[in-house]
Amino acid sequence: MPRCTDHLGNEYPSLSAMARAYGLDSDVLKTRLRRGWDPETALTTASTSRRTGEREDHLGNRFRDLKCMATAYGIPPTTVKNRLSRGWDLEKALTAPSRVCNRTAYCDHLGNEYPTRRALTKAYGINETTLQNRLKRGMSLEDALTRPNLYSVTDHLGNTYPSKKEMLKAYGVPRNTFEARIAEGYSLEAALTAKPGTLRKPVRDYKGKEYPSIKAMLEAYKVPATTYNFRKRSGWTEKECLLGRKKKKSRPSKKQIIESEMRRKASRKRDSYLLHVKEIDPEAAVYPEERPET
Repeated sequence: MPRCTDHLGNEYPSLSAMARAYGLDSDVLKTRLRRGWDPETALTTASTSRRTGEREDHLGNRFRDLKCMATAYGIPPTTVKNRLSRGWDLEKALTAPSRVCNRTAYCDHLGNEYPTRRALTKAYGINETTLQNRLKRGMSLEDALTRPNLYSVTDHLGNTYPSKKEMLKAYGVPRNTFEARIAEGYSLEAALTAKPGTLRKPVRDYKGKEYPSIKAMLEAYKVPATTYNFRKRSGWTEKECLLGRKKKKSRPSKKQIIESEMRRKASRKRDSYLLHVKEIDPEAAVYPEERPET
């Protein structure tokens, strides 16, 4: 069976075993030797590969990776990884028995346990998706839980919500209704708490006549709401939106112009013929079809 020897003369059963002894990945060592590195440099140079990132436990002991550290404590690597992602401290993640500890518990940076992630995020007033995205971006658990939400909103009572959608859901107000009320100048309290139909402002037409609502004004002018809104979007004035525009006389087409010119020429030719014949014979100064029957 072939054996491998390092630069110090130590023998190993395989290249992978020699790489593990020096804390390297076998693929990294093979690549270095293939590129012409001498054995001493290839074995002693620290690896920057993510696959061989060293880990340190709570006692200061260093391990080649998370898998080796978890195996040394008799805990499955996936269990340790899940515990750390839930916010457990390293000592508890490595020392708590896997069959006794609550696998569904989620811990914050202070060590407080919560039954679910939703309970954890609700206690800190953030959204589950927000927490997950922050942790994926590399933020610490403390920053991910305590950093203020850029999209958070506050109502008139001082209650904070993670988003405008959550605030409107709590008050049962549609988004379009809320935005329309804010655009019309209503206060935040009125926009959130007013009942439908109680905040309608009177409107005036182009004459200055007041109506209780736009609907009443359109009914008075017998204009459909869709037509009125389309005219508004097209840039029509208020008077034109309510009364409509006067139809402009359509210009004649090219064919109509040619036909009119032909009729005009035919009429001129007829008048010229009658004038010429009348000078010669007044009785014959009519077209054959216009002569009386004899």
